[in-house]
Amino acid sequence: MSQLLVDDGRFGPRRVLLQLRPVWHIFLPYGLLSILFMLAVQLYGPFLRSMVKCATEMEPTVFTGSAHCGDANLVLSVAQAREGRLVAMKLLVHAFAGPVLALLADSIGRRPVLLLGLAGFTVAFCIFASVAGLPVLHGSQSLMSLSFLVEGCTSAFDVVFLSVLADLAKTTTERVTCFSVLYGMGALGHAIAIYLSAGILRWQLQNYAAVWLAMSIGMACVMLLVLVCVPETLPSAQAKSRPQKLTLPRLMTSTAVQMRYLVSNRFLQIWLTAVLFKSLAAGLGSIYASFTLAAYDWKPGDWQAVTWPFEMISMGSLSFLGPLAGRKRPEVVISFTSVSGILIHLAQIFAPFAPFALVGPHLSAGFLAFARPVSAAYLSSIFPASEQAKVQALAHLVHDFGISFSMATFSGPWLFRPHLQGWDAARPFLSPTQIGTENGSQRRNLWNL
Repeated sequence: MSQLLVDDGRFGPRRVLLQLRPVWHIFLPYGLLSILFMLAVQLYGPFLRSMVKCATEMEPTVFTGSAHCGDANLVLSVAQAREGRLVAMKLLVHAFAGPVLALLADSIGRRPVLLLGLAGFTVAFCIFASVAGLPVLHGSQSLMSLSFLVEGCTSAFDVVFLSVLADLAKTTTERVTCFSVLYGMGALGHAIAIYLSAGILRWQLQNYAAVWLAMSIGMACVMLLVLVCVPETLPSAQAKSRPQKLTLPRLMTSTAVQMRYLVSNRFLQIWLTAVLFKSLAAGLGSIYASFTLAAYDWKPGDWQAVTWPFEMISMGSLSFLGPLAGRKRPEVVISFTSVSGILIHLAQIFAPFAPFALVGPHLSAGFLAFARPVSAAYLSSIFPASEQAKVQALAHLVHDFGISFSMATFSGPWLFRPHLQGWDAARPFLSPTQIGTENGSQRRNLWNL
């Protein structure tokens, strides 16, 4: 299995499939996890809207998203602000927990950290089901905060899966191929999830308890699949002699030493600065669905229905252009997609006036997805195998730190006001152009798999 690819300079779809055949069992659980993960992302907003309460009575023919409030604009504003705060908190916690989880993945093994994350999300989904279904816990802000906190503390899925493939693929070209297929499977999972969420939202549910319960069962099934399909690939964890037991003080000390070493690297300083600036505008995507409900009078699920092809476009770009882009100079690929992404998203300034100005750039950005595996493999190639997870986690830390601030800002009442129209409603879309619009192809899902 470790002899994954032999780079003879040729390229073709059949050859890629033959080369990846030994590791397809790793892509399957990642794809299923992507479905559940993105489905949860799409349901955060509607779920929080169903929890909003106010004194305005409901009208029988109007669905505001909540059975307890008849003011649609208030429901959107309150729920969006809550989502911004909760997800920002989750990402901020994940930003600091990620390096610790990465050190564990590089010390005790990949599988234990992966199973920890799956268990954490299973518990979080169960909490959501309890908050939605049990009258005594209905709408509990503290429990909802706890569930987002648990997700942030335990998730390191991208870090672990990328590290597993980095263990098996030894060269930059090999890693680009593996990462391309991995991201492609993730995009396929996201497309399926968004399509499913569109159907669920059109049911106009007033209680999401059954949905969250079903998702917790699905996450538990993915845990079983990981136990069966994903092997341990860390050499020290495969050895018969177990590594020295990690205590909490030793873990924290080792984490601090490793982070100081990595941050002192000149290459990483430049790379992480670029990651931070890109993440500062990425929070804009958190208001898209709510914006369409307010500005276009769309119904719940309409945004998901018109934008799910984005993931299919991304999957095609990752699957076909990703391996080909891996044979070009990484600096050229990254620079080209960055400039292209900025130009594409400038058109979103006109979003208040026409849906195409919002949907068109969003879908067009999917064609630039091939830069993601190139960037990940380029970063991975700079450092030895023993530091793969830590380097990826450090990049995630900086990205999550920027996006947590960005998302809370864009979801707040200063930028998102459902009742505004025309140029007044363009304020959120003007802000990213002032700090550098993010590259759509490299915009990881806001929730960091």
